[in-house]
Amino acid sequence: MSRTRLAPLVLAALVSVAGLACSEDVVWPIANSADIDADPISSPFGPRDQSGDYDFHAGVDFAVPEGTKVRAIKAGTVEKAVEWDGESGTGTWVLIDHGGGEKSAYLHLSKLKVKDGDNVRAGKVIGRSGSTGNTSPHLHLTYMLGVAGSGADESVAVNPLELLPSSLMAEPEVEWGDDRVVLIMPVQPMSVQAIALEGGGLSRTVDYADILALGNPDRDNQTQDGIRLAVEDLDDGRFELSLRLSPENSAPARVVLTDFEGEVVLDASRP
Repeated sequence: MSRTRLAPLVLAALVSVAGLACSEDVVWPIANSADIDADPISSPFGPRDQSGDYDFHAGVDFAVPEGTKVRAIKAGTVEKAVEWDGESGTGTWVLIDHGGGEKSAYLHLSKLKVKDGDNVRAGKVIGRSGSTGNTSPHLHLTYMLGVAGSGADESVAVNPLELLPSSLMAEPEVEWGDDRVVLIMPVQPMSVQAIALEGGGLSRTVDYADILALGNPDRDNQTQDGIRLAVEDLDDGRFELSLRLSPENSAPARVVLTDFEGEVVLDASRP
């Protein structure tokens, strides 16, 4: 799956009886735009701080007021349009099948605007944002590749920025501690896919795809493949990612971050 980096997708338009309607190949779910970074992300894919607890996020969140229009990011068929049962954490949600095992899911909605079996284009309003199954109004978007059979499967979720038009991730700031390295990461765009950590004769690598493949609740374990991860939110669109070698707890001497296109985002060594 290729990713638009330097320019937005070519715009197209269809004229309908309702007026001018957007017909993009791929659009952001709130802005209905193919522009780069069109929607502000409030919670990134991967390790995150969820109300003070560590959590491995299988999608991205958009903090928007309840009732905001939510749109399909790509054309497909509505596989599920589910009203909240009052218990499930997904709330009211929509699952769209884009074909070939590619699916997108839209969670915590307040209202549905589609039903099972509907064919939708990119930009079609599929519901309204809400807080069903959660505590605050927002949209959670999961993007999956290689889903086998029916339903959603977060074990094959990938960063939605692999599809949505986004800018290049800036190199994180690095702070070295006695037994850890702390990275100051941007919430948007956050495109890290793998982390390698070296120190004390040890070398450990963790890949986000491998973490997700573990499923719930194992993906939320803070120690994965010999690296212990900790996250703390900052107030300026950034978060603090702290990395330690575990269980040996040797002082890390080098950290390498690689994005989902295999490009090195950061390669830093202890001074």
